[in-house]
Amino acid sequence: MRRTCVPRNVAVVAAALCIAVLGAPIGNAQTTASNQPNPPPQICVNNKCVSSTSSTPPPAAGKGSIKWNPGHYMASNTVLYPGKTLSYVQPEMDDLNHQDAILGYRAYVSWGALEPTQGNYDFSVLDSILARLKTGYNKPKHLVIYLWLYGQHAMGSNDTRVIPAYIQQTPAYGPSPVSGSYGWWGAIANAGQTGTYAPTLYYQPVMDRLIALVQALGQHYDSDPYVEAVDFQEDASVAQAAGAWAVKDARYSDNAWLTQIERLLTAATAAFPHTSVIMDNSWFDRPAAGIALEEWMAANRIAPGTADSWGQSALNTYGTSHLSDGMQTLIGAEGGVDLRPKTRGMLAVEGTELDGGYFGSYGGPWTPADFINAFNQTYWASHVFWTHFFGNEATAVPIPAAAKWSNLAATISAHPLTHTEYPENYP
Repeated sequence: MRRTCVPRNVAVVAAALCIAVLGAPIGNAQTTASNQPNPPPQICVNNKCVSSTSSTPPPAAGKGSIKWNPGHYMASNTVLYPGKTLSYVQPEMDDLNHQDAILGYRAYVSWGALEPTQGNYDFSVLDSILARLKTGYNKPKHLVIYLWLYGQHAMGSNDTRVIPAYIQQTPAYGPSPVSGSYGWWGAIANAGQTGTYAPTLYYQPVMDRLIALVQALGQHYDSDPYVEAVDFQEDASVAQAAGAWAVKDARYSDNAWLTQIERLLTAATAAFPHTSVIMDNSWFDRPAAGIALEEWMAANRIAPGTADSWGQSALNTYGTSHLSDGMQTLIGAEGGVDLRPKTRGMLAVEGTELDGGYFGSYGGPWTPADFINAFNQTYWASHVFWTHFFGNEATAVPIPAAAKWSNLAATISAHPLTHTEYPENYP
């Protein structure tokens, strides 16, 4: 199956969905843990080097060395781009107060916000969010850091909302569709960038820089007991930007992207030995790479995530064949092995699943209770990240009353997740 990707909105944040069409399969993309590369001792670009050695202690012997606080979490309804501060997200965060069954908050933060110049990292917005989660409410809450790597807006001159300026300005990071700009690919028209773009992370020099950021994040946050996980935006966003449009990047292949994701995740677990690492594995161009990645993730203590969750009523009616390759592999519908006894899904409920007609052909939007049934019966999810709606947002369709946070919080608080045991594939 070949997948052509089309953009969609997730409330005010964006993600990607790929629609299956006929095509030839790729060659065998299966990989094993034994042949995966270790992160290099140093990553050097333009004579500047970053050590890959983590300052945190190694995992303790035996089970239980990774922080484990399963349950329901709030997910932000916006992205922290450069210049955004705590005040930008505090109003939604404050709805966590006195919600004891909702354990924390997933913050979307872009690469451009965290690395203003090469090798110089600014984690101040995450620090302030974490401090408020620890001290600002009746009980401390946990933070999940979600790295945002995708743009659905026209990239302007000197635009660092998603990708740091030094990447875009340096030829070593490879061409883009626009002359004189580097390190990204996406849709263009009339020689101008029109939206839907991502860094060319399937190209090793670009991935090396993201790995360096992840190593710095791990040194800063792994030892904090209230940092629950680091989450990577879905792989479909990069595959879509590289190949779904008229001008495609000839460097892209599913195998190249798979290799670089595994490098990233290997480095992430080394940098975060006490923290869950989540990969939103949805789609590549064809299924083989998505199946291989999900199986590799289960063998290498990476938590499976997804950008699209369905209610149980839709799964009962339509089956699972329309789920992403990653989710189908998790439940054993692709790949032939049910991975749920070994690993635990850490899944999102996005705006389009709660409020709109995006999945109207399959019974969406679904109720919160319908989602919880799916998380407990089909996905076996340990962590769920629920998009926060105040209820007065400008959306394409009205927000159902059940999806507004004032009602959503009460529903999810009353319905706990049931597959919250420590994963078999964790140290």
